Amino acid sequence: MKRTLIMAALFATVSGFAQEKTQCNATTKANIQCKTTEWNDSGLCWRHNPDYVKKSSNPTVICSGKTKANAACKQKTSHPSGACFHHRPKN
Repeated sequence: MKRTLIMAALFATVSGFAQEKTQCNATTKANIQCKTTEWNDSGLCWRHNPDYVKKSSNPTVICSGKTKANAACKQKTSHPSGACFHHRPKN
């Protein structure tokens, strides 16, 4: 019984990793096939696909908050509020 449970658990974990991932069809500058997995079923990875658009992110700024010593906070943040995680209001 114990052996059956162990085998079932092992099969369940291994089957999760057995998803199909295909390699990019493009070649590198060294004329070797690219080793990155393909993106969006196009046969090409993000680096070789001309339709790939990088997600835009907020620019990194220095926090606008003040420390306990009333000095300017030096933490960097990309949050739209302009405050680091220490100085953002908690909901």
